[in-house]
Amino acid sequence: MKQKFMLLSLSFALLTAACLPPEARTQDEPQRIEITAQRFAFSPGEITLKKGQPVVLVIHSNDVEHGLRIKELGVYVQIKPGKTMEVKFTPDKVGDFVGHCAVFCGPGHGYMAIKLHVVA
Repeated sequence: MKQKFMLLSLSFALLTAACLPPEARTQDEPQRIEITAQRFAFSPGEITLKKGQPVVLVIHSNDVEHGLRIKELGVYVQIKPGKTMEVKFTPDKVGDFVGHCAVFCGPGHGYMAIKLHVVA
């Protein structure tokens, strides 16, 4: 009888967890954001993050070597052409931040930026 009660309780807990909205189930899981680096822009050009929520930026380059540096958030990564890199971090402050390409990629390099909005 005790074993049946345990199985019933476990089944109920699993069913309840499966019915929760994704944001309730994945609160501790990092938010994954796909970014493409290509002369002379990041796509998407703006992203919104939540303070304290871990993030994984999955960045790939379509053409030449690029980099991404967001000084205020401690983010730095180099991306080789045709490769994908992941950078993990947790935003620890609210505000608007600009990331720049950190590897010279041609004449439009100075304009290659991405905006990050970190909200509470």
